[in-house]
Amino acid sequence: MVDGLKLRAVLALLCLVPGCAENSLPSEDLAAPPRDARPEIQLDYPSVEGLAFDVAGPYVVYAGLTRLITPASPDLGEMLPRVHITVFDMAQAKVVETESSDEGVFAFAVPLPNGPFDGYIELAKEGYPTVRQFDRPFSDHWTNMRLRMLDQNLFSLPRNILGQAPDRGYIQGSVYDRDTEAPIRDVTVEASAGEVAYLQDGIPVPSKDLKATKSLGVFFVANCPPGPVTIRATRDGRLLAERTVLTWASEVLTQLGIPIAVVDQAPAF
Repeated sequence: MVDGLKLRAVLALLCLVPGCAENSLPSEDLAAPPRDARPEIQLDYPSVEGLAFDVAGPYVVYAGLTRLITPASPDLGEMLPRVHITVFDMAQAKVVETESSDEGVFAFAVPLPNGPFDGYIELAKEGYPTVRQFDRPFSDHWTNMRLRMLDQNLFSLPRNILGQAPDRGYIQGSVYDRDTEAPIRDVTVEASAGEVAYLQDGIPVPSKDLKATKSLGVFFVANCPPGPVTIRATRDGRLLAERTVLTWASEVLTQLGIPIAVVDQAPAF
């Protein structure tokens, strides 16, 4: 278990590691082995800067901050303490859970007894809409990670504009460069169900009239039947990524990040 003192140590580490932006993959802090190493070697990392985790076998470490995105702070967000964090696999089986600290800091290990897997991270806190975040598969250490929740205004506004029905699923996503985390524009999103829209420049609200992502790389899929939805990201007719996520009825946000390794090369998934 990671106690309060150790969480404060993680916070100091997150602030002091040079060159690490939030949501970046680790460099010196985890001394990550080469990507071509065998998975059982690459993922068996016993500690991070003195933080030991009570996990047998290979695992990956996730650490960072829980944030609240508000109209006053729409980019970085505000620190949000005591967020319940749960990792699920695609069968919706619980893998591990924890809670961020009073400073919004979290650190946990995801066990990988059968190797890397796909899944999502649920963020829950009383008084806020539940977020279920799909991004990279659970295969690499990921420190300086920012887990984002939305205040009720930012959650409701795009849903109202898109005519989101309460008994349907809803996705809000972004396409970004895996290495730099810069948003990617001019990406067309296709969904196996639902209605696709994009965040327009100028007045940042969803528009169903746009045909591709704009400068922030943000897209929406409204009114999906609850359950699996497959998302395809293309550019100039070329497949960049394909990902199946899950959606739920009621006030649950499926938050999807689509990392593209290099836009001009092979698909990321």
